[in-house]
Amino acid sequence: MLHVGVDEAGYGPLLGPLVIGAAAFRIDETTRPHGIPDPCGWRTHLRRRLKGLVVRARGTNAARGLPVPIDDSKAVKQRTGLAGLARGVGLFASAMDQAPPAHLEDLIVRYSDRGPDAYACCPWFRDLERIELPHYPWTGPLDERFAARGVQALDLRVLAADAPELNESFDAIRNKASVLGLLSATLVLSILDRHPGEDAILVMDRQGGRQDYASYLARVFPFAIVSPAGAPRGEVRYRVRLPDRMLHVRFVTKGDRISLAVGWASMAAKLTRELFMARLNHWFHERAPDVRPTAGYYTDGRRFLDEVGAVLAEEEIPRHLLVRSR
Repeated sequence: MLHVGVDEAGYGPLLGPLVIGAAAFRIDETTRPHGIPDPCGWRTHLRRRLKGLVVRARGTNAARGLPVPIDDSKAVKQRTGLAGLARGVGLFASAMDQAPPAHLEDLIVRYSDRGPDAYACCPWFRDLERIELPHYPWTGPLDERFAARGVQALDLRVLAADAPELNESFDAIRNKASVLGLLSATLVLSILDRHPGEDAILVMDRQGGRQDYASYLARVFPFAIVSPAGAPRGEVRYRVRLPDRMLHVRFVTKGDRISLAVGWASMAAKLTRELFMARLNHWFHERAPDVRPTAGYYTDGRRFLDEVGAVLAEEEIPRHLLVRSR
C-alpha cells in the first residue's frame, strides 16, 4: 500500500514561488512493529511505526540526530529555524540511503521533475548552487531501520512554480485555487506514474475548507469512478477506482499535523521556498546592499518592491518576472 501526502508553501505571498511538496511511502501491512498494539491504526499510521525516529515539533532536541521533528512546517521552523526543515528533508534522504542535499540546485535536481534551467528566466533564480542548506546533526543511513518498521521511503518531490509561470496560469485559468489544484495534481500524477498498479492512500490538505472535491478528482482521473466515502469531521474522503488500482483520497484540515506524510511534504515545500527566497534576496542585495530581505508576503513584499525599483529599472527587468498578479 502506497501512502502519499501532499502540501504547499507560498500560496499567499506576493513574491517568490509557490511550491508543492509530496512524500511517498510503501507500507507493509503484514508487519506490525513491536510495541504497537492492535487495533490502533498501525497498518497505515506512519508516526506510530516510526516512533523513536520522528517526533512532534514540540518534542525536538536540536543537539541529537534522532528523533527528528516532522510536523507542521511552520511549527518546525518557528522552533528550530531553517535547519529544522533541512533536517527533516535530510532524514527522508537517509531513509532512502542517500546523503542529504548540499544546496538548492542539488535539492531541485534530486527531488523535482524540473531542472534548474526551468527558472533561468528569472535572473535571481540562476546559480542555485550558491544557496547551501544549513548544517544540522545527520542521522546516517536509516533505510534498514525504516524497513524493520515495515516502512519504505520511496519518493520526495517538490514542484516550484515561479511568478512568470503563475501569472501565465492565472491569466489562462482566472482562478487562483484552480491553479493550485492543477499544480498539486501534476505532482500527484508524477508520483503515481512512478509506482504503477499499487493501491494508495492519498492525503491532501483541504483548500480553503471546501466540501466537494468530486469534480476535481474527476478532472484529474478522467477514466476513474469517483465515489464519496464516510469521513470524520474535518475531512472529506473519496474512493477513486482506476483500471489498475484503487485510491483512497482524503482531504483533511491541517493535514500536516494529522498525517506524517503531509508533514514531510509540507517541510520539503517550505524548505524549497525558503531557499528560493534566500537566492532572490541575495541577488538583490548584491545590487542594492541597503535593501532589506523579504519573505515575500504582501505588506513586506510591497516595501521590498519600492526598495528594488531602481534595480529593476537599471537591469530592464519586467515586473511580471518578480511580482504575482494574484
